[in-house]
Amino acid sequence: MPGFFVKLMAMVIRSNMLSLRVARFVAAVMLGLFAAHAAAASDVFPRPPELEHKIAFWRSVFGEYSQHQIILHDRKNVSVVYKVLDFTDVVDLLDDTELRMHKRRIEEQEKAALRSLMLRLADDPSERGLDDEARSIRNTLKTHGLLKPEHLREIAEDLRGQAGLREKTEAAIMRSGRYLPYMEKVFADAGLPVELTRLPLVESSFNTRAYSKSGAAGMWQFMPGTAKRYMSYDEVGDDRRDPWLSTEGAAQHLSDDYSLLQDWPLAVTAYNFGRYGLARGLDEIGGSSLVELIEDYEHPRWGFAAKNFYAEFLAALDVESNALQYFGPLRRDAPDHFDEVTTEHFVRYDTLRRLSRQDAERFLELNPSFSTAVQRGELLVPPQRRIRLPRGHGQHFRSAYARLDDSELFSRQFVYYRNHRVRSGQTLSGLAQQYGTSVRAIRQANGLSSSHFIRIGQVLKIPPNGQRPVIHKVRSGETLIGIARRYGASVRQLQALNDIDRPEYLRVGVRLQVPASGRPAYAWHTIRSGQTVETIARQYGVSVSAIASANALSDVNRIRAGQRLKVPGG
Repeated sequence: MPGFFVKLMAMVIRSNMLSLRVARFVAAVMLGLFAAHAAAASDVFPRPPELEHKIAFWRSVFGEYSQHQIILHDRKNVSVVYKVLDFTDVVDLLDDTELRMHKRRIEEQEKAALRSLMLRLADDPSERGLDDEARSIRNTLKTHGLLKPEHLREIAEDLRGQAGLREKTEAAIMRSGRYLPYMEKVFADAGLPVELTRLPLVESSFNTRAYSKSGAAGMWQFMPGTAKRYMSYDEVGDDRRDPWLSTEGAAQHLSDDYSLLQDWPLAVTAYNFGRYGLARGLDEIGGSSLVELIEDYEHPRWGFAAKNFYAEFLAALDVESNALQYFGPLRRDAPDHFDEVTTEHFVRYDTLRRLSRQDAERFLELNPSFSTAVQRGELLVPPQRRIRLPRGHGQHFRSAYARLDDSELFSRQFVYYRNHRVRSGQTLSGLAQQYGTSVRAIRQANGLSSSHFIRIGQVLKIPPNGQRPVIHKVRSGETLIGIARRYGASVRQLQALNDIDRPEYLRVGVRLQVPASGRPAYAWHTIRSGQTVETIARQYGVSVSAIASANALSDVNRIRAGQRLKVPGG
């Protein structure tokens, strides 16, 4: 909806034929629609008065301040702005490295000067001997009731610098046009507010190659541990880098957040902080709202980023909804339209690219999750992987795929080893858990006996885990104990893998990661039209005879659409 207003206003601006009366009418309609949209959004995403100053601050960061400006402000009360450093005049005089170092040096000098001023005012809050700039800062402190000595000494150590994001936000809004139609459909189909599709404005500026120091990656900034619950993340590929697959994962993630917390301000914040961490915090303070957490909860991880995340989201929504006001007319990127096909065998990446009739760059652009090992042919693309092609190319691909020679189709994955250099404190059992394999498999790959010790600096070959992570979706009436028994795991293992302190936090619909060794005795599969026992067996990585035996099938060809089959270990 927000993008609609921008497009409509741009049409009004471009038109030279609108009469003043018509223009006024269109503007009135737009204002009415925008007010209705804003009211509807505020029902889902409320704006507590206690957060208004944060939202206003972040609006100015996203929409007004340049990347060459640094706002020096109070960490706890972000609306208390002491000074804005402007580096615009030196941008063309320095290269990127020199400019970055210059900004950092000046910022630290200015922070030191501010600390000195605040400590001086703590000893003598009068205006004696202050220059105009210092007097202005003193007045700012007085306006916010911070001129008491105890306040001054505290905030002197709580200064923060925030670079403006105006240029990044403008580029992000234009870039978002490529993905938003798909994203909005995914979220609408999941029954989620489509405004949530603007979270990447905060997370990554819609940069699919974004990578943080903490290891979060992609447009939605998934951490590795979380990614394993919501998408493929293994030696074959990293779906965090795929904007379409990661969007589906983000929708599931946010749905699980809301399922536990039943409140969108909390659920949005949980996307940054973790749903179980927020639930623990609410329990500790006996609260039920985000504002209570911000004001009362104390925890080493509960810091600036988490406390401001919801306010940043609302501010980004405001700026995007009013993009015309902030940036003028923008031309958003055209949406990507594509066909999707699904692999039925293990097959080489180059074979799929050849069938797509696309050059290497375009094929990778539409299918960005595949690892370097897959692209180089050291590993195969497995069955049931979705492959994107430019719209209209799907039928040709399917026909060409059906004509592939048996020599180009494989029944199993290549054996592929990673190299790992042993660090201090690491053990074989720890490495096995880290890579999702077994101690025995690592020993066999490296010719180690059961009594063989590993040493720091030793390079070990790590075999592929051979299995995708097991994900269980909680159903009504299930408990952690029952789920653990089903998968042959312990309750403690499930709690550790999913960061669940208390079993009572379990909610229907939430996805749980199960230990790699844990597989249910069987899964149920409902047969679709055109499927055979052979294709179902290939899909689940089991044998035809295993399915036949589990279902007492005397003739594997006598199955029908709608029939349910037990799939052993599925």
